[in-house]
Amino acid sequence: MSTGQVLPEFDVELIRQRGLKYKELASAFSYPKDEELCLEYDRLFRLSEIWIYGTEHTAENEFQRAKELSDISGFYLAFGLQVDKERPDALSCELEFMHYLIHKGLYAFWKNLSKLEEKAQICHDAQKKFFFTHLYPAARKIAEALISQGDNFYSTIAKEMLEFLKSEKRFLS
Repeated sequence: MSTGQVLPEFDVELIRQRGLKYKELASAFSYPKDEELCLEYDRLFRLSEIWIYGTEHTAENEFQRAKELSDISGFYLAFGLQVDKERPDALSCELEFMHYLIHKGLYAFWKNLSKLEEKAQICHDAQKKFFFTHLYPAARKIAEALISQGDNFYSTIAKEMLEFLKSEKRFLS
């Protein structure tokens, strides 16, 4: 980059693939339209002890939960977003937000203007902070809980998500 910023080596296809994977995972953890998957989703996330909401796994008390929810919402608001029909800590929302940050960063980088390069750096920094502070700790615990439920669609997706997030951890470190 001409500005000497600290973005990792920029491989457009790799970045694009990362964004698509986040989008795919966000879709997989959204409430399904398929009737069979609806039953499975309800069984796992509404009738059992598995929460699809990150702060239910990471916060130790109500005060900490409120603080984390506020922080997550602050990330969204900083980029002009807000959650409409879901809690801000819903796994699908957090995954979708990472997709958004990647997409926005790619757009800024492709424009190749110094002001936009700065915006690409801001998006990368936000990805890193959001990933390590909110998404990774919560998604890891949600995935582990799903995997413990035996073989089903969501445990398979959870294993896939864990592998992807481990690669993201290395990428963003």
